[in-house]
Amino acid sequence: MISKFMKKAAVFGLTMAMIISSMAVTVITTPTRVKAAPTTSSTLVWSDEFNGSSLDTSKWGFETGTGASGWGNNELQYYTDRTDNAYVADGALHIRAKKESYGGKNYTSARLNTNGKFTFQYGYVEARLALPSNQGIWPAFWMLGANIGSVGWPSCGEIDIMEAINAENKTYATCHWNCNGHAEYGQSSGTFDRTQYHTYGLQWDSQYIRMFVDGNKIYEMYIENNAGDTDEFHKPFYLLLNVAVGGNWPGFSVDDSAFPQEMKVDYVRVYQENPSYNSSSSGNVDTNTGNTGSSTDNNTSTPSAGMGMEYAGSDTATAYVNDSSWTDIHYSVNGGGQQNVRMTQNGEKATYTIHGLNAGDSVKYWFTHCNTSGYVKDTESYTYIHNGSSSSGGNNQGSGGSTDVNTASGNIFIYQDINYGGRQASLGEGDYNLASLQSKGFQNDDLSSIKVPFGYKVTLYKDDNFQGETKVITSDTNWIGSDFNDVVSSIKVEKAQYLIKNRHSGLVMDVAWASMENGANVQQCEINGNDAQKWYITQNSDYSYTITSVLNNKALDAAGWSKEPGSNVIMWDKGDNQSNQQWWITEIGDGYSFILNKNSELSLDVENWSTENGGNIQQYGYNAQANQQWQFILAN
Repeated sequence: MISKFMKKAAVFGLTMAMIISSMAVTVITTPTRVKAAPTTSSTLVWSDEFNGSSLDTSKWGFETGTGASGWGNNELQYYTDRTDNAYVADGALHIRAKKESYGGKNYTSARLNTNGKFTFQYGYVEARLALPSNQGIWPAFWMLGANIGSVGWPSCGEIDIMEAINAENKTYATCHWNCNGHAEYGQSSGTFDRTQYHTYGLQWDSQYIRMFVDGNKIYEMYIENNAGDTDEFHKPFYLLLNVAVGGNWPGFSVDDSAFPQEMKVDYVRVYQENPSYNSSSSGNVDTNTGNTGSSTDNNTSTPSAGMGMEYAGSDTATAYVNDSSWTDIHYSVNGGGQQNVRMTQNGEKATYTIHGLNAGDSVKYWFTHCNTSGYVKDTESYTYIHNGSSSSGGNNQGSGGSTDVNTASGNIFIYQDINYGGRQASLGEGDYNLASLQSKGFQNDDLSSIKVPFGYKVTLYKDDNFQGETKVITSDTNWIGSDFNDVVSSIKVEKAQYLIKNRHSGLVMDVAWASMENGANVQQCEINGNDAQKWYITQNSDYSYTITSVLNNKALDAAGWSKEPGSNVIMWDKGDNQSNQQWWITEIGDGYSFILNKNSELSLDVENWSTENGGNIQQYGYNAQANQQWQFILAN
């Protein structure tokens, strides 16, 4: 929300390209229902559910006035601390922008922050928001570095979890920092009705900043070891909520007939795995886990009146709470990673069914509920011993009866629990039958999430020896979906092959004449299925990529190490970390990316905007042109 004069700028320098992680490229993948969420081991450290009748001023403070130069953006409103502009009602915070003369401005609104009341470093942040939508409006949910008073902006860093402008049916996620001046990187969401309630999330750790809409990742930036001078993002931040009117980014045309306009905030929550925060707020979470009791399948020892675990079938058990408040069940099976799951309300009873249990499995569990003070631990922890028959799962041998065991390790990581929790193992390229997975500590009933770097293709099979239904995964997936959760019995790991399609011409990158020689030209051509059009993508240690032809195993190369715009791109034997064969790949939305040479800082470009077969591929300064934008399409 500060100095957005470069907002969504099309030109990105090399430094910005360096910070984009391996997963920032959008590729064609099997649809999933992946949802961002707190990790299985995280703790809710701060929240406001806005369930009272007034704003909790122990958690939020107001910024008032017009700010310097309209809060750095030439905004048109005057921020007040009046209930006319910010009030709590009906279980939500309402930030209202009004058309009225006040303090020399023609509009009023409110801007709230937690500075001096709650700051934190790393965690999962989520807010559920319903946004205004009209010409000239600018709502935001964002964060600023807590040291802004001493170092100023942009050196303090800024993380915009959600911004929206005018009547667009999308939102934006952006980071700002100081890299020899103002630097920024941002992405927009897909289209949706932003006036309805949606969740906007941030996952922030020492390696990545990732942002989500309704649990779907729209943005990722790599910050480990201060990549791209991003040291700002390894210090405490505070939260902000505001609705601006007009300014450099949305413009100065405002639809006065649409006022008042409101952003409604259902809740704001912050979770951390290793709590690191400062707070003067009331209502922080009690994290005492309590003692361990026991109960059995037939519920003869329910932990307390109206809550417990009961037998639900040979491989399932149902947790329940007779409580009209919404509830969460927290549980682990046989000492595995903790699961945190919202239960389903049906009248006065909330339930959640745990699947995939075997006879004798030990389930440690407890419940939480929410009141006006935040999240409160409702019970001590208890242990349930499942006495049902063992789950049949999949075949242990399958029709082929293979017993070969692949013990290779590599860049693919599989996890027992959602959100990369519980037991884990790494897989290299190759085929893994059930015996292979068992040798790594996995059964056919306990795989729930997987990490797959860009450039790999992983095929999951429901049955052993690569039989039965399949699902293809080509990116980090923190829940593999209800259709494959806890049923995977074999896995194939291979290098993905991609077609690289130009946005302007609709043609794909091609090795001219299917040449096997050094110096072969690179052109564009209609899709014909030949290996000359298929490419491997391999991540390097600095998060650049080498792009290699499936046909001849030669690397995409900036000819003669040239740094001149218009210089040619060719195929050449792969060198040892040659920068003229290394490329930054930066996703720009809608499934497209620009591809920047590490040595020259120039972008892959179709010469003269050609739409013809044989059009030449060169390198040129990136100008956000369609002939410089490429889509990676899974070919195998």
